[in-house]
Amino acid sequence: MGNNYKVVSSYYGGYPAGYLRRVRALFRDKQRVLHLFSGKVDLTALPGDTVDINPELKPTYLDDAQTLSKVPLDRYDLILADPPYSVEDAERYQTTMIKRNSVMRALQGVAEGTHIVWLDQVLPMYRKDAFAIDAVIGMVKSTNHRFRVVTIFRRLGAGAANERPLQSLNKGLSESPSQATLEATGTVLGHVAD
Repeated sequence: MGNNYKVVSSYYGGYPAGYLRRVRALFRDKQRVLHLFSGKVDLTALPGDTVDINPELKPTYLDDAQTLSKVPLDRYDLILADPPYSVEDAERYQTTMIKRNSVMRALQGVAEGTHIVWLDQVLPMYRKDAFAIDAVIGMVKSTNHRFRVVTIFRRLGAGAANERPLQSLNKGLSESPSQATLEATGTVLGHVAD
């Protein structure tokens, strides 16, 4: 991610500089974005609605990410999730540690084809008949920072459990699957033009 340590929102745990711009470059066709565990996300970089459990942050939806009972999930085609990575992080946010599998269960309410971009140090448990992993991208901010992984899930439709991973990133491309994957992940890891 380079040596720019600035977090635009100046909020603890906020996205590193350039992250949202790179996600946006991967999903140019997505129009309805939901930021889960939003904190003080920079909505100028990637506009959308927000979900948080802290009312002081004034999210669009004040809700628990483990249930998402107040969020009309079927309205969104791209969801970004950046949960607390550890108990210590959760304490810093003055909340309890989430159960990642509960969040993934709640996210089964999204429409078929919706992508979930999950930034974490852990791969959450998920149902393989509900989601496919389209990409897994290592993210290194710089020296003396935690390694993280961007996992891109895609919501499957009924009877689609046997779809090949990376199919949606490769769909409609003439390149080989490995070439298309390199180009798609290179967009995240490499330079993205403004």
